[in-house]
Amino acid sequence: MQAARPNIVVILTDQQTHNAWSGAGNPWLRTPAMDSIAARGVTFSNAICPYPVCSPSRSSIFTGRMPHETGVMGNGGPIAPGMASMGEIFRAAGYNTAYGGKWHLPKAFDGMTGFTKIAGGSALGKDMDAPLSNACAEWLRGNPKGPFLLVASFMNPHDICDWIRQHPGAGSHAAVERYPHTPGNMAVDPDEPEAIQYHRTAGYDLMSKAVGIASNWKPDDMRQYHHDYYRMVEQVDAEIGKVLAAIDPANTHVLFASDHGEGMGAHRWAQKASFYEESLRVPLIVSGPGMARRVDRRLATLTDVVPTLCALAALPAPEDMRGIDLLAPAERLFVTSQLRYEIAEREGRMLRTKRYKYVRFNSGARPEQLFDLETDPGETYNLARRPEGGPVLEEHRRLMKQWLSKTGDRF
Repeated sequence: MQAARPNIVVILTDQQTHNAWSGAGNPWLRTPAMDSIAARGVTFSNAICPYPVCSPSRSSIFTGRMPHETGVMGNGGPIAPGMASMGEIFRAAGYNTAYGGKWHLPKAFDGMTGFTKIAGGSALGKDMDAPLSNACAEWLRGNPKGPFLLVASFMNPHDICDWIRQHPGAGSHAAVERYPHTPGNMAVDPDEPEAIQYHRTAGYDLMSKAVGIASNWKPDDMRQYHHDYYRMVEQVDAEIGKVLAAIDPANTHVLFASDHGEGMGAHRWAQKASFYEESLRVPLIVSGPGMARRVDRRLATLTDVVPTLCALAALPAPEDMRGIDLLAPAERLFVTSQLRYEIAEREGRMLRTKRYKYVRFNSGARPEQLFDLETDPGETYNLARRPEGGPVLEEHRRLMKQWLSKTGDRF
């Protein structure tokens, strides 16, 4: 007799950096809901996003493909026609598929395939997240026909984007001694790639405007930014808790992740759109019946979401996906990410092996970065500009060239 297929709930936040939850050992916030997911499953502590901006990363989350393949290389574009998505795969297998919250492929719910919409939302998390959690909890308590796949896609802590643009610094900081400390890697490397430096100070959009504001902050401004960002994480955690309370843990798996991180002031960077760890790394947890708390330090990426969910449901994943089943014992050599700045069609690519991160832009001075994340986790010493990085640099150039060829990336 075939075992009953599990119910699955996917919970997404927006713009949450990898350690912005208390279960990661961060003492500056409390996230009991997120911690409870980790208590019943596997936390992937080296997970990255395939593109540190909302829409491209989400296109990868829902297809298992890289953004240049989905056709979403900027915010607001739809996934290319004919590319199987999470909702379509599970619906075709008999799952009851429902979606609530932020979609962003394109901006609203136009073009969403494979899901029944149960809740929308406004532009700000403070207006969207509470109605979303209530709608999802009500749907779950209504005994939905199963097996089901529910996606609850929250907005916060994305509200930090507007907070930054409204706080130019030099303000009044009450009780700043109780705020988080400034990051130890706040300085900007003068040999940083020109593409990054341009976007920090003179870029084209609201993201770079916010980065420019943060680049002039004093230490106390930076501490208030951290403090208020963590409050936004706590707010969305409370809403996540409402959804979790409506789940039957005996037959439901939960996958929790964020679409990309937040700059946190490291390298004088705020918001996303950089390959630095704070913007690139995200929380990623898979939990459910029969699973126990553990931390998996293997390389992971958000393209792994669909293959992993398919494996949980005993469904075949499309063969052309770039992700893998994270709950299988296989270990990969590297993970990759992409980025485009809308200035002179300037693009970047990132390839991370277990120890090193290699970054290359396709134009501008000083286009390469290479960091030893084991000895330099703050990414302050660019080996691509130093002789001792030579052999490792050549190896990572070779790996990137092979990956670009394999995936049809014209970068």
